[in-house]
Amino acid sequence: MSTLDAENPLERFALASAARESLAVWTTGAQILSVITTLRDRGWTKFLAEPRDLERLAEFSGLPPARLADVLSVLVANGIVRQEDGTVQLTRSFEALAAADAYIGLDELLDHSEVMSKLVRTAAEDPGPLPLTEPDALVVARALGGKATPITRALYEQSFLPKLPELSEAISAGRWLDVGCGVAGATLTLATLLPEFRAVAIELVPTVAAETLRRAKEHGVTDRVDVRCLDVRDFDEPASFGGAFWAQPFFPEPSRAATLAVILRSLKPGGVLFMQEMEPPEPDESDKPAYALRKLVARGQEVPFARSAEDLTAEALAAGFELVRLAPTDFGRMILVRRPLS
Repeated sequence: MSTLDAENPLERFALASAARESLAVWTTGAQILSVITTLRDRGWTKFLAEPRDLERLAEFSGLPPARLADVLSVLVANGIVRQEDGTVQLTRSFEALAAADAYIGLDELLDHSEVMSKLVRTAAEDPGPLPLTEPDALVVARALGGKATPITRALYEQSFLPKLPELSEAISAGRWLDVGCGVAGATLTLATLLPEFRAVAIELVPTVAAETLRRAKEHGVTDRVDVRCLDVRDFDEPASFGGAFWAQPFFPEPSRAATLAVILRSLKPGGVLFMQEMEPPEPDESDKPAYALRKLVARGQEVPFARSAEDLTAEALAAGFELVRLAPTDFGRMILVRRPLS
């Protein structure tokens, strides 16, 4: 039965107006994404990394003057480009986001937005598990894993490592194990930052593992970062690692206990496992709409969503680990557990 009051048309008009306003905001956001994705595909974001005069931009774009002016109005109004002294250039924030040394760049975010939109549509109409092709898995890995760049190294050196002294200690204690490495942004950052760093990075998806190996070659660290494409449950190097990281949000429930058992066996006694609380159990008010979408996709892929640091600790303790501590970082709370000494 409808909850609308048939006898109060003004109230109904106000309710419909509020819904129209919401739709207008969502529509505008989708249209802005469409514009910037199209312009990215046509090379604008690279071209406007430096100031360009309008004549040169018109030649590059192939647009007539009136259309170009309208496109620029959209970009200026949304803080994407700035116009000064007859030139056009990306704003400083978008210049930083589009730069080659961005931790996670504009290209990765735009590609990830398209994949998420596709998954959300599928989740709304298909009752089965959400399919993720290998190319889509690579897009997700690139958008979430980050790159090893001077920016990232500075962030680790000045903020992350000082807050996690146990990480440096674990690296000094032996090789590092990266379980579910994706594109191994953290592992490759550490490898390019610390000459003594040695690691095995394990990834299940062949396309993602191939990209990780390409990046390791690009950084010249393949002699110290061994990228392996396999199911971690088939990994067998007992008591060989001083520390490990587990990308736990991407592991479905049926695989988690066996994965933790392999990690426990692979660590030396006293070796530390690091896990990240990727999503807070309760979002901030401003993040609730996006949080709900991420939850829809994660559950559609049958992986845990918003498992708290406390729940992750309990999961690790049940597998035989001991708690070291929960550590706040710029990347969210980190859970540190270790293999018992005896």
